[in-house]
Amino acid sequence: MSPETTRCSNAFRERGEPMLGSAPVARRWLLIEHPGPWSKDHLDTPGIAGPVARAIEEACAELQGRSLLMRRSGRQAPGQAPAWYAVDTAHGTSVSGTWRTSDDLLAAVAALGAPLAHSETLAEPMLLVCTQGTRDACCALRGRPVTAALARVWPDEVWECTHLGGHRFAGTFISMPDGTCFGTVDLPNAVEVVRSHRSGEVDTTHLRGLARFSPAVQAATGSVLAAHGPAPITAARPGTVEVVSQTLTRVEVIGDDPLPDTTWVEVAAEALPPAPLSCGKTPGEHTAYRTSVVSDPR
Repeated sequence: MSPETTRCSNAFRERGEPMLGSAPVARRWLLIEHPGPWSKDHLDTPGIAGPVARAIEEACAELQGRSLLMRRSGRQAPGQAPAWYAVDTAHGTSVSGTWRTSDDLLAAVAALGAPLAHSETLAEPMLLVCTQGTRDACCALRGRPVTAALARVWPDEVWECTHLGGHRFAGTFISMPDGTCFGTVDLPNAVEVVRSHRSGEVDTTHLRGLARFSPAVQAATGSVLAAHGPAPITAARPGTVEVVSQTLTRVEVIGDDPLPDTTWVEVAAEALPPAPLSCGKTPGEHTAYRTSVVSDPR
């Protein structure tokens, strides 16, 4: 069997499992420009590893945050200091700067913990495509063509980035500052997925979820968008969330036109049989989120 037929992203597409609810969960993001090469664990990358990495890990754990390294595709301005961005996806604001030393990066970590909601700086639009081949070959093989396609249309907004989680969903990217994550994106459809999202008609076929929500809420809001859209990603938002058990959550989805005003969605976390989750690795167990509309249970 050839490597192409055993790629985890190919196997996922053949299985046809749900993808909603798979976006990485984080409200705040620390984005650090680094030309590479990137270590398998991005915080082990030279220039990041050590006290800076520990500070980033601690801040992200405290703030429901996540960090990524990023770089421009195929070009790097000589002599220009790399940038960093601390982004609050809940409010669409950011703080940014440049770095050359560990102290500069520690200032970036401090900015992540600042009250970004009160920042007067609206975050720049960014498209971050996972291309980290040191984590999985699918991310590079599928991500780099997506990067190239998007960069032809939005050259100042597109970045390659480190692991977004879920190799099997490659190509995958996240839109900032809203934090909408997409998967199973390829060269022919990448530009249209972004254009639909930005025009307020999010393509739920490729939607993984809105990263600032839990997996169950991602699945619930996404399912309402799929059933009643097209609509903006912000047209579906959670109201009451009832955790019934470890595997069952009921979510009240509040909708803006054309979505219903209120929809109660039952989300079941279903353990799936072992399957290829990463290229070259032993098949592993994983979870999908199945949704169904229910009446108000109270």
